[in-house]
Amino acid sequence: MRAFYGVWLTLCLLISLNSLNAKALSYEVSVDIGSSSILLQQDIQWLVADSSTQLSDIQNLHDWQNAVPLSALDTNQSLWGTINLRFSRTLTEFYYLQVSNPQLDYVDIYLLDDKDRILSSHLMGNRRAAASPYFNPRLFIAPVDSQDQQVKVFFKISDDGPLVFSISMQKQQTLIANEQILLTIMGFICGGLTLLAGYFLITYVYMRSPVRFWFSLSTAILVVLLLNYKGLFGQITGLLAYISNINIALLGLLLLSTTKVSLILLEGIPARWRYIFYLLAYAMLAMAFTANSSQHMLFATACWALVILLILVLGLFYLKPDKKQATLFYFCGLNVIAISGATQVSLLFLVLPISELTSMLLAAMILLGTVLIALAIEAHERMLKRRQYLQQQNVIGELQHYYQFFKDGAEGFYTSTLEGKLTSVNQAMCDLFGYANEGQMLQQVVHTEQLYAQPKDRELLLGDIHQNGAIVDKELKGKRQDGTEFWFSISGQIKNQGNNEQLFGGAFDITQRKQSSISLHYLATHDPLTGVYNRLEFERQLRAALLNAQHSNSDLTLLYMNLDQFKVVNDSCGHKAGDLLIKQLSQELNTVVMEKGVLARLNGDEFAVLLEADNAQMAYLLANKILSAVQAFRFVWEGRVFTLGISIGQVSWQANISAPEQLLSMADAACFRAKEKGRNQVHTYSSEDIQMQRYASELSWLDDIKLALKDDSFELYYQHYQALGKSAGGHHYEILLRMRGQESTIIAPNAFLPSAERYNFTTQIDRWVVENYFSWLKCNPEHEKQLERVSINLNGHSFADQDLKLFVLNAFKKYQIPYHKVCFEITESMAMLKMDETLEFIHTFRALGCLFALDDFGSGFSSYNYLKNMPVDQVKIDGTFIKDILVDPIDMAMVGSIKDIAKAMGMETVAEFVESPEIMVELGKMGIDYAQGFGIAKPKPLANFESHH
Repeated sequence: MRAFYGVWLTLCLLISLNSLNAKALSYEVSVDIGSSSILLQQDIQWLVADSSTQLSDIQNLHDWQNAVPLSALDTNQSLWGTINLRFSRTLTEFYYLQVSNPQLDYVDIYLLDDKDRILSSHLMGNRRAAASPYFNPRLFIAPVDSQDQQVKVFFKISDDGPLVFSISMQKQQTLIANEQILLTIMGFICGGLTLLAGYFLITYVYMRSPVRFWFSLSTAILVVLLLNYKGLFGQITGLLAYISNINIALLGLLLLSTTKVSLILLEGIPARWRYIFYLLAYAMLAMAFTANSSQHMLFATACWALVILLILVLGLFYLKPDKKQATLFYFCGLNVIAISGATQVSLLFLVLPISELTSMLLAAMILLGTVLIALAIEAHERMLKRRQYLQQQNVIGELQHYYQFFKDGAEGFYTSTLEGKLTSVNQAMCDLFGYANEGQMLQQVVHTEQLYAQPKDRELLLGDIHQNGAIVDKELKGKRQDGTEFWFSISGQIKNQGNNEQLFGGAFDITQRKQSSISLHYLATHDPLTGVYNRLEFERQLRAALLNAQHSNSDLTLLYMNLDQFKVVNDSCGHKAGDLLIKQLSQELNTVVMEKGVLARLNGDEFAVLLEADNAQMAYLLANKILSAVQAFRFVWEGRVFTLGISIGQVSWQANISAPEQLLSMADAACFRAKEKGRNQVHTYSSEDIQMQRYASELSWLDDIKLALKDDSFELYYQHYQALGKSAGGHHYEILLRMRGQESTIIAPNAFLPSAERYNFTTQIDRWVVENYFSWLKCNPEHEKQLERVSINLNGHSFADQDLKLFVLNAFKKYQIPYHKVCFEITESMAMLKMDETLEFIHTFRALGCLFALDDFGSGFSSYNYLKNMPVDQVKIDGTFIKDILVDPIDMAMVGSIKDIAKAMGMETVAEFVESPEIMVELGKMGIDYAQGFGIAKPKPLANFESHH
């Protein structure tokens, strides 16, 4: 009995569950067949299930919901919907079930009778092949054709985008009528946009205005985008499976063309913003190749929101006062389109179906915004025409001003035909050529050839203009009305005047300047004291001769000469006597050389002779004649008679010599070797000579120095000073220079500086040191505060460069370096070479607060005499006197003497080469102020600066 009762309860429970399930699936809508359109969206039950779930499985599920899920489906999910339709009587006319979103991937509609038998199934969607190869419906529709009064409907929808759609049921006639109304409205909107695109494209062809082309392209893209969004483009082309991809691609193209329009209308926007817009547009185009519709929508929305915001902000910053109307129209149009797009996107993200009426209103807003932008373009181009008009007015004003300037100018102006007929002249031109007024000159000058002393000069002048487009300051000899000749400078060019070409030009008198130009040229190429060629002209002729020798493989020999005992005369009798000696001796040398070669004075007591071709083969004979002439020469000054000698270095050109500097260096080396061998003789350069090899080694450093200057391969080092007699706070050190070689090796300056001095690179190196140290100091402000004094070496050769002073002055200003913290060190021997320039440099910077030190003091022959005349603050005693001071009493005496003289003159003393504590202690007892050397601190890289303790 109990078993029977349990079975009965189980059957009751199953019946109850079945009734509940049936109740869940029997949600009905009564259809009055008199209604032409019924919205079913709110009466449908919804369920999210796995994509593989079949209809038979869905019918047995229970967790149906009343609302469409807000979130997008996963790739393995589908959305199911169900509704029961009960008709009041048998259908006599078809109804059509309609799913309104044309962009859905898969839409399956199943119609079942009251016994769950399938009446019909309709498998549709963009991802499925079209049912008809000729025509595809814009929306997804399924006919309801049943003799039964009850129809069960199941929907299966799969899509990776927002689930926004509406489901309705319409009679066939109503469906067709609504679709016709929609197409009509869309036709008006798209037709209006197409007319705008066509109008602006046609006017672009006529006006060649870039903004019209890009706006025409933007409008055309907008038309295709609207058609595709409504499913019409896919209906026509059959590309239903790529609606979302086409949308994102069209939005990317629209962004690109809209950016072009914006950047033209909003003038002055920097190029970097343009690249940002282009980058976003290209990113959207790349996004079109992905498959997820939700990602398409999110990315496109973010890009467009960012671009519109940037355009609005940039438009406010770069608003042109004369384009307020055009900018206002553009902003209004852009905002209207943005509001339309934002509304549609917002409804999609809120999963709210958009009615056809709302959709048409939003499309109409896009048309309105586009019209406003078209008005902005028209206003923009009107303003451009206005600007052009104002510019033309300014040009007219300038032409009037030019005409007045032409008539009243101090320079002679003229115009003439290419055939030589004068057409206009001003009064200054008349005065220049000796005519009373314009009328007289135009009447009497039949042809402009009359104005030239050499008539052919005019033809040459025209040829020059035709070849180069214009002439500037061409110097010619002219002829005045009275026949007198004079020099004038003429400039001119040919311009088109209507259908005729006219020669426009100006001229002014340069007779006085031309008469003095011969003497100026002479001074530029000749030594003013001796009258022979100077170094600059000699190097120019040497370079030309070297090129000729390379081209024709001819002989070339260089003699480099240095007077012996000239310094004795100069020091004992003064510079006036030395100048007279050089002048007389150069006349003797010129008499010997005659026409055989080119004689030049290179420096104070240095001369050179360049011999070419046959004369080059007689070079040794000529050198010996020069020796004899100098030995026979006697110089008399105030009753004293002086004899001189001369050392001559000879070098012949060889195929491996390509640079004039190289040949001069070799000749200089040979001359130096002649002095070493006893003076007053000729030495011929030989590459096998050990001494010559040393000079060749110096030459090899040239390329390394050039490369180091180019690539910043130099490196700054520092070496601390030690105060001996008093405690000194702050940093006190000397800046030193090193070169970074291959494999990061560090090269000491004594390896490359001799070459730099010989080949005039010291100025560039000194500039590099000042620039880089000042820059480093500026980047280390805390170090600058603690800096007591820094010593910077300047080479004596650098003072010959007149721009060095200006460069250093500018460096102090540029980096704001305190003058009083910088001490410039000048080598004693080098300072003597450029005494006047050195003194000028010292006076300039001492007045500003800089200090100066005389380096390597004691190494010269007349150190004390020069010290008396050099306004320096510090004397650095040459290290050769310091290193043996403990064992050599003479060195001790020399150092004591230098210290006493320096103290008497109020100068500080610095001892170099201090290599032990014992030497430092002894120097302190002697009263030396500072010590420097390996016993104090070794040089280290400035980049790794360490304080001295």
